[in-house]
Amino acid sequence: MHRTSLLTLLVAIGCTEYDVNPKTENPEVPDADTAVDCPPQIPDCRDTEEDTGEPPDTEVPNPDDCEVIIATARTVNVLPECEGEGALVEVTDPWNVSIEWQWTGLSSNPSVQDVITTPVIGNLTDDNGDGRVDENDIPDVMTVASVESNFTNGTLVVLDGATGTEHWSLSGYDASGGGALADLDSDGVSDIIVFNSQRRVVALDASGNVMWTSSATVGTYPQATVADLDADGDPEVIADTVILNGQTGATIATLSITGSIPYRMPAVGDLDQDGDQEVIVGNTVYDHNGNRLWSSTISGSYGHWSAILDYDGDPEAEVAMIGGGQMGIYEDDGTELVRVSAGTGQPGAPCVADFDGDNEAEIGWASSGVFVMFELDGTQLWSQTINDSSGLASCSGYDVNGDLSYEVLYADQDTFYIFDGATGAVNFSQTGHASGTLWEYPSVADVDNDNSAEIVIGSNNYWQQGWGGITVFGHNGDGWPKSGTTWHVHDFAVSNINPDGSVPANPTPSWQEYNVYRARPAVDDPSYPDLGVLVRDLCVADCEDGPVKISVQVENKGGEPIAAGTPWAFYKNDNTSTTLVTTGTLPEVASGEAPEGFVIEVLPSDIGSYGFILVVDDDGSGGYSINECDETNNRVVWADRICG
Repeated sequence: MHRTSLLTLLVAIGCTEYDVNPKTENPEVPDADTAVDCPPQIPDCRDTEEDTGEPPDTEVPNPDDCEVIIATARTVNVLPECEGEGALVEVTDPWNVSIEWQWTGLSSNPSVQDVITTPVIGNLTDDNGDGRVDENDIPDVMTVASVESNFTNGTLVVLDGATGTEHWSLSGYDASGGGALADLDSDGVSDIIVFNSQRRVVALDASGNVMWTSSATVGTYPQATVADLDADGDPEVIADTVILNGQTGATIATLSITGSIPYRMPAVGDLDQDGDQEVIVGNTVYDHNGNRLWSSTISGSYGHWSAILDYDGDPEAEVAMIGGGQMGIYEDDGTELVRVSAGTGQPGAPCVADFDGDNEAEIGWASSGVFVMFELDGTQLWSQTINDSSGLASCSGYDVNGDLSYEVLYADQDTFYIFDGATGAVNFSQTGHASGTLWEYPSVADVDNDNSAEIVIGSNNYWQQGWGGITVFGHNGDGWPKSGTTWHVHDFAVSNINPDGSVPANPTPSWQEYNVYRARPAVDDPSYPDLGVLVRDLCVADCEDGPVKISVQVENKGGEPIAAGTPWAFYKNDNTSTTLVTTGTLPEVASGEAPEGFVIEVLPSDIGSYGFILVVDDDGSGGYSINECDETNNRVVWADRICG
């Protein structure tokens, strides 16, 4: 008996009408009138013979007569959405770290050296002399420094990202306020948003000229971010509890903060996907006009922080909130999904990324004396002792060694750490740093345009003596994985500010594309492979003894190759269960290629009442090992019977 399956028949019937995930569910029984048509070479495949009273044929089939067509190698079109800037490259000696440069104080007054906020990074100067400020220039590091805790007499300074050389500086700014970089006036160059000594918001152009100063004032230790809240093409500045017109500084709204939360910062995203972005400050979510939408019952009295992420796979965002020794995750409408007690009542802002390499995000944060890492379902992965009495220092994430698992970047009162994201083990530590800790964290960017990421931290002598200023760490070798060249805001989520500083009216939802927060992928726009699988032919030698031969071909429509050894799994599919039958491995599959097909041979008893399922990038455990452009097209379902 020989049966050939057309690709269109398999995809349309098997993968749509009876599409199943062997890890979780079974397809429904097809109705008789919707069953797959018999292929033309077996027009009576479902007919039953009338009982004539004659003995059945006793011909013994020869398995060698059952042959299938082996698909020839061919090329396939690479999907544009799978082609990016390149692939992640694993680093063989990632913890060989060196200090590339340090800025230890203002050239005109070296005592102005203390940085207690997150350094922000963008292009502010024309370094190559082509008359434009763009990504072809060396990135710049912007911060506000002071003399120890004399924060309100701080100096804004812009540093060359390759050398740490000062481009320019201006006095009269608040060093306790976290700044931002974004193109407010749409002239193609990032502007600077900081706070002056009176705690008013100030916007300056890239040369340091004041564009506007707000009439509104902000609270202690303010933090700024930028977003186009109403998608009208004109950005807004969100600074502590005020929403300002990004072009004029006029007050649009003042947020009514619930509860006593002295330490807070804004986070912004279109949580409900209605086209307007929401603002999160403290434990409350506001609409783009500043109207309160909902508040969580978690309310940190010493600090309350948020992260925007994907918890359940739907298009809308979820919000993680940290405060009062608790972590909660909430739907976009405020419905609580998870709550756990963790850390202490004095936390820093969390970071979100796939820290353990399981293709799902985790969330980590520091608090007084301890750093913790949790799965989003509330399961604790690990904790690590730290030295931070205030607990306010925050974290960031980056895949430093290129192994598809993010590391945690963190600096406490006296040490900069790179923690293993899966275990909390210390991969690298550097003493000499000092900080009083004020929710600052390490930034990650290619600050010298050498195609290797650097890590940038601020230090201060507010609490104890040590480094002051800015320190840039790099790999002491061929380099860490390539990263983007900018880090514009504290609530960094890759897509909320474009690399050129422009502010998207409808930003790509970071939780859908990356699911990171205060973290960045190695290569912001990476290329990915995209495996697909096809059944090209099928032959049954005998319905009792077999064998059943299945001709299979895989293809890669992604922008990166699939390494040899990638597994596949074959499942028997029955009414109430799927059963693993056999596994195997694939050869290398180049980008844009479908190599010569191969044959899987099984017994008729290995084909269930619902047919069979073939899954690539599955070793039989139901998981997958490679990150792909599309994880939903790795299987094919044969839902037809092989014998009448």
